[in-house]
Amino acid sequence: MMNFNLIKKYMSSVLIIVLILNLMPLYTSADNEQYHIVIKNGTIFNPSTNHELEGYNLGIKGEKIVRITKEDISGEEEIDAKGLYISPGFIDLISYDPNYVGIRLKVLDGVTSNLAMHGGTEDAEKWYNAWEKNGVLTNFGASSFVTRLRWPIVGYGVDAEMTEPEDIEKLVEAVRKNIEAGALGISFSFEYVPGVKHEVIPLLNLAKEYNVPTFYHLRYSDGDKGLEGIQEVIDYGKETGAIIHIMHINSTGGTFHMEEALQMVKDAREDGLDITACVYPYDYWATYIDSARFRPGWQDRFRITYEDLQIGGTDIRITKDTFDKYRMQHLLVAAHGSMPEEELIMCLEDPDIMIGSDTIIEPSGNNHPRGAGTYSRIFGKYVREDKVLSTMDAIKKVSYLPAKRMESAAPQMRYKGRIEIGADADITIFNPNTIIDKATVKDTSIPSIGVEYVIINGIIVKNKDGIVKGVHPGKPIKSYFVDKIPEKETLPFSIKLDDKNEVKLDYVYEVNGEIFFPIDQVFKYLNIPVKDNGNGEILLGDNGQIEIGNTKANVGNKEIILNSEPIIYKSNVYLNMEDLENLLPEDYNVELTNEKILLKYIGVEESFEKEKDTEKEINNKKPMVSTYIFSIFIIGFVLILFKKNQK
Repeated sequence: MMNFNLIKKYMSSVLIIVLILNLMPLYTSADNEQYHIVIKNGTIFNPSTNHELEGYNLGIKGEKIVRITKEDISGEEEIDAKGLYISPGFIDLISYDPNYVGIRLKVLDGVTSNLAMHGGTEDAEKWYNAWEKNGVLTNFGASSFVTRLRWPIVGYGVDAEMTEPEDIEKLVEAVRKNIEAGALGISFSFEYVPGVKHEVIPLLNLAKEYNVPTFYHLRYSDGDKGLEGIQEVIDYGKETGAIIHIMHINSTGGTFHMEEALQMVKDAREDGLDITACVYPYDYWATYIDSARFRPGWQDRFRITYEDLQIGGTDIRITKDTFDKYRMQHLLVAAHGSMPEEELIMCLEDPDIMIGSDTIIEPSGNNHPRGAGTYSRIFGKYVREDKVLSTMDAIKKVSYLPAKRMESAAPQMRYKGRIEIGADADITIFNPNTIIDKATVKDTSIPSIGVEYVIINGIIVKNKDGIVKGVHPGKPIKSYFVDKIPEKETLPFSIKLDDKNEVKLDYVYEVNGEIFFPIDQVFKYLNIPVKDNGNGEILLGDNGQIEIGNTKANVGNKEIILNSEPIIYKSNVYLNMEDLENLLPEDYNVELTNEKILLKYIGVEESFEKEKDTEKEINNKKPMVSTYIFSIFIIGFVLILFKKNQK
């Protein structure tokens, strides 16, 4: 007779075992990876590929972005970014030293990297060591500051010219040493130091040799001669081949002639010169009242009066009677009405113009409010209110374009200004409905609002409560002479279809132990159109569809499961090489070797046989229906016996 008590005793164990057997395929496919930070529910903007991704989750491990996925993932810290925009951290490349007051305001304005490329340092080794020792909230770096490097050779006089060949050679060698110690480029302030002339070409020859950018406050800012200043640096660039960047073209060079100025830059670029420019989003400039900019005739040059000048950090307006008094005090003044806003809008609409603040707020507050509000003003005023820019275009100008500008000098910049697998976890999360600047000329230190979170090198430095205490994750950004981050090597791969010519595939990489290739290369070779909708969805020809961060794909009328999620990587969408066969039309046979993709076009019958084999393979991977039926039968049988025993 059957022992029903024994059946009853072990019935729960049988049920558990059956459930485990049936659920095991689901369990093994789930993502159990734990991340340090996960950002959920926001809208991700990646400017390197123009993707705007809703419904995605972002996984961060250590200092890197490691996952962009549709799957639900968990982390030690989780940020609910519902209703918020997730952007690469803003890069201010036209700033100054990261003092403790100004750098906090930069973070509250969304900045994750503060680069002193206007000015900089005459001693890079000492400069970097000092700031590393102090600890900085943001990443930081500096250029070679020609003004100071000249002082030991020709003195402090701004009109002193360097005419002796041996003096010029001393300067060039000093700059060479500075770049080799970590400085990111060379900065010139022609208007403030008019004596800088004869040494420019030798210094630009050095910049060309080292492939580092050169930055310029142009020689002329007024309406009559501004374009001459632009032509001067274009000529320097064409003669030497050096990289040229014009700082704040809206206040030097382009003022009152912006259309012509932008066209000059565009023409030079089309002629092969590597030239860029930046602006800050205000219609008035500011500088020190005792500088060369205020030499006699300034009213006519800048089309302003004494009363247009306001001392930064106060409500004091200059008058003719007080002008000389304040010149003796080395105060910075804002020049109201000094730049037409319509010219600023021309710059913002130019796709190649990036953003740089040209200021960091000093503890005294005697500054221009751009040091606190530049980036929030871009998104609050010129994106949301005035609709001059799209969100994506603005994000490019504050993150991706500055990163690209600095890549030749600084290896780290290859991993900033973008949201990709392997990119640095420098991220700014802001509310598009509330972000705006608050600082004014009178109150230059009022923080911007609307930036909800700032993450720097995988550390949250700003949350909804403000600056996080006790964290200083900023890293020095140095030239490639010091920073030896290697460029990831590509794998040697080629593709060949039947008797067609074999073609080398560029940019094939190993990622997490798997081989990935850029999606457009292979499909373009086969004349299969690829349409990226920008929202994560990508169409392959007429019958294929994949999605970034999703292992589910469609080919024809079938849903297939990919080995790996398509990823955003190296400014493109990448696919796992093992998924190629599943995604190609059924009349292609795929053979993968260590270094080649061999494709064969097959006939209809062969294609049909291949289809049956594929279906069989897919079915073998899925939990068998018969397994479920058998499991249900066993459970039912046990329950019937148990019920009979109870009677």
